[in-house]
Amino acid sequence: MAEIAWTFRIQPNLEREYFVAATSGLVISWWNPLKVRAFLLYSQAIMEQLNRSAGCVGFALRTTFKPFEGWTISVWEDMESLRRFQMENPHGEAMEVLRSNTTRRFQYVQWKSYGDALPRTWEDAAGTLKARKQSA
Repeated sequence: MAEIAWTFRIQPNLEREYFVAATSGLVISWWNPLKVRAFLLYSQAIMEQLNRSAGCVGFALRTTFKPFEGWTISVWEDMESLRRFQMENPHGEAMEVLRSNTTRRFQYVQWKSYGDALPRTWEDAAGTLKARKQSA
């Protein structure tokens, strides 16, 4: 497992509310090494995008290699900043290119969190994803 620990771009205000976004199930099949390579290249480019995106408070990434699966957690000052990041390239392009190669296990969730609860953990994200899946 490879993990990029929390990277904070700005110091969160402990009394402010932020938007947290988490994903799981970004699984790419090993049978297509070109898609695995694309996933890795896009991951690096997206981390650079996160580091320069207005409104990004911080982020963390995790990957396992068998299966090849990725998880993300990011914190945003507002929903507009998060949406802008999602639509801009390379993130927007990566979602289009890799969409057909991800499994149906992909999940996305967002919730609000005060700065005093940051950073959020992988367990927080997994619990929120599980709760949303059960309520759907």
